[in-house]
Amino acid sequence: MKEVQGRSTGLVSRLLIARALRENAFGMMAIVLPIGLRKEGLSLPLVGLLFTIALLGSSTITILLGRFINRVGRRRVLLITSILWVITTPLLFYKSLVGLVLVALLGSLSPNGKEVGPFLAVEQAVLSRLYGGPDRLRIYSWFNLVGYTSTATGALIAATLGWVGSAKGLPWSFHLAIASYGAIGLAQIILYAGLPSKVEHSSQAHNDNVSGPTLKPSRPVRRLVYTLSALFALDAFGGGFIVQGLLVAWFHARFGFNLVQLGGLFFGTNLLSGVSSVVANLAAKRYGLLNTMVFTHLPSNVLLALVPLMPTANLAVGMLLFRHLFSQMDVPTRQAYTMAVVSPENRAYMASWTNGIRNYGTALAPLASSALFVLSSSGLPYLIAAGLKIVYDLTFYSVFRHIPIDHADEQ
Repeated sequence: MKEVQGRSTGLVSRLLIARALRENAFGMMAIVLPIGLRKEGLSLPLVGLLFTIALLGSSTITILLGRFINRVGRRRVLLITSILWVITTPLLFYKSLVGLVLVALLGSLSPNGKEVGPFLAVEQAVLSRLYGGPDRLRIYSWFNLVGYTSTATGALIAATLGWVGSAKGLPWSFHLAIASYGAIGLAQIILYAGLPSKVEHSSQAHNDNVSGPTLKPSRPVRRLVYTLSALFALDAFGGGFIVQGLLVAWFHARFGFNLVQLGGLFFGTNLLSGVSSVVANLAAKRYGLLNTMVFTHLPSNVLLALVPLMPTANLAVGMLLFRHLFSQMDVPTRQAYTMAVVSPENRAYMASWTNGIRNYGTALAPLASSALFVLSSSGLPYLIAAGLKIVYDLTFYSVFRHIPIDHADEQ
């Protein structure tokens, strides 16, 4: 295994660089876009609708590709998705509703600063082929650390654009952000074009010209995938009430935060999320994947419910930051867990469904959440999100506590 990992250093480096660039773009646009759209006169419910469309579009593409990723080719999927990103980005300059909907459906528009589209599902499957056992959790932890710190950097870039834009005007900042977003999509095309054949499933890893099989998962595998997907959808549905784009709008409306302050806030939340993903690796070694997933997620959701109850901006910010010390420890453990409960040929299918369904769950909430934020000065969406996530934690633990992990060391 060490020999395989040693030969894969360049491949992993490309994936890490691509994710760093992508998350920078997502983190920046998740802050710049909602503020820019609000300045252009779009109502908060309409922004929520756009976010819902974006998540539904990316989720549908990811799920539909689930059984065909190995046949189409993992590298091709990454390239095609990046090309769509670049082609649709110029539509953001015009800020027409039709253009925004097209970007949301076909592009890679992230309303929460996190992964959308098939990128994560494919990269997760590739990494599971290169690493097994404890090494898989370790690489997922570092992969998520890169993602979160890059999202944090994107938020910092948004703050810088806001500071510069205060002198030159918001449209200037908005246009520069869009141009940078398109450039990052182009950089991804270059990175993915150079991926070696070992990213593919083992059945086609040595023959780029032969398509891999169309997967036909067994009934037990499908049942497991659907159960996990349903639970993840519940968790994501709760998270959809507090996607970053809507939190940006809430802090802007509730406390009058400007782009600089918002960029600084979400730089902090994402940086702490990155730290928590690395700590998860250490916790899982001692307490196991399932226990780490559940018993770090529960306290983070209690803290989430307290955010809107804080009487001042400083206390609300402090509570949100404290929450992010724990909130993402379940991410690398969840990824390692889902790869460990199925055999290698089913992992791209598992990753596509669980990631895609999570986005479906998230997509159902922003429209309702945006209306609730308008109607409720108390921050009711925070309380709904925390309650749903707590139900998810308790249900997940009760369902899977006795299910063995059979494929943890398989590559």
